[in-house]
Amino acid sequence: MTIVTLDPTTPAPGDTAAFSMAPRPVSLEGQTLGIVANGLGRSELMFDALAEQLVKWDDLAGSVKVVKPSVAVPPWPDQWQQITDGATVAVTGFGGCGSCSTRSMRDALDLEAAGIPAVCIVHEALVPAVQALCRLLGAADYPFVTIGYPLNPTAMWDEDEAAAVAALVVDGVRERLTR
Repeated sequence: MTIVTLDPTTPAPGDTAAFSMAPRPVSLEGQTLGIVANGLGRSELMFDALAEQLVKWDDLAGSVKVVKPSVAVPPWPDQWQQITDGATVAVTGFGGCGSCSTRSMRDALDLEAAGIPAVCIVHEALVPAVQALCRLLGAADYPFVTIGYPLNPTAMWDEDEAAAVAALVVDGVRERLTR
């Protein structure tokens, strides 16, 4: 009797397709920012503040935002259509727990596969989980933006804290969305 085992950390036999990132624009000027918010805590406030900053400083054309029905699921099909039809670059998150962090990273990787440059924002406490997912999907070196303590990993921020988090991540988001 032969026993066949599969290693989930490597590509399937015969699968030679490597992950590749979507082409990045030179700048964010004129781009439309897609926001895939998972609804964790009050992270939506941070995404709104981030979009405001990028519109102001980078001359974005605008933004389109969806808030998923749960932190651990992909966007609904109509939400996915809204983002992929309207966005030219995207940001996902916030990841401050295991299922929301890895799902938000998967959302970013799915956007990349759809040809939309994306970046995921994750709390440093969940970096190992996000890195494991990236390795499993063949994107071991995929760059993401982290925030750390003392910022609350469950995104229970007031408006001022949310704006401060947006100011903290804006440069990293810009850097990862452009070449």
